[in-house]
Amino acid sequence: MTTITIITGTTRGLGASMAEQLATTGQHLVTLSRKASDALATIAAKHGTTLTQLNTDLGDSSALAKAALTIKALIAGHDHVRFIHNAGIVTPIDQAENLNDLAVINNAFQVNITSAIYLTAQVLAASKTASDRRIMLISSGAGRNASSGWGVYCATKAAMDRYAEAVKLDLGDRARITSMAPGVIDTDMQVTIRSTPKEALPSLDRFVGFHQNKQLGAPDAVARRILTALESEGYGSTTIDDIRQYPA
Repeated sequence: MTTITIITGTTRGLGASMAEQLATTGQHLVTLSRKASDALATIAAKHGTTLTQLNTDLGDSSALAKAALTIKALIAGHDHVRFIHNAGIVTPIDQAENLNDLAVINNAFQVNITSAIYLTAQVLAASKTASDRRIMLISSGAGRNASSGWGVYCATKAAMDRYAEAVKLDLGDRARITSMAPGVIDTDMQVTIRSTPKEALPSLDRFVGFHQNKQLGAPDAVARRILTALESEGYGSTTIDDIRQYPA
């Protein structure tokens, strides 16, 4: 059976690690990110993987719609379909009274959850005849426990969890979906968090401690666990999930 995997946010960090591992499968990998990766193309060529890199800014609605048309055409003929929405923006990070830039707020929602909803719909519509459809939305503990200064990020990730539950109700056993928290990972997102003023993010010391105490997960290791979970027999049985519940 042929498998096509579509994944967003593959420029760096967890997304880049997942894409590199998927590029070794010999199947079909489709990436949506701001720029193409020569390194990823090299890995894919070495392993006989069909690679389609769509240079897409998920915050741009017209670019997103254009990419969706390409994805729908690529899905045709594949019996196993995977969609991983990994792209995410952690900013703006600030106290409630300072969240006054509408464009920045809207962009965070567009990238974090609106594009996930839209692309999930496109993937589902194009894969109705596929026998095995799996969707993974990379969520966050921030959607399950509120943090001061993270009003926007927490809201987008909480929305992701509720959306996944609604999709599960819509589809029943016609597709599997999970909103997966990956834990804290050593990525550029953590660098952004640590560079935030403490008056905007009162829990700053906690994130600095994660880094200093080497408690951040390695992107490659977390990516491996996530992809293993995605292909596991019981995938989708737990809609709101956390990769830390799975064996390392």
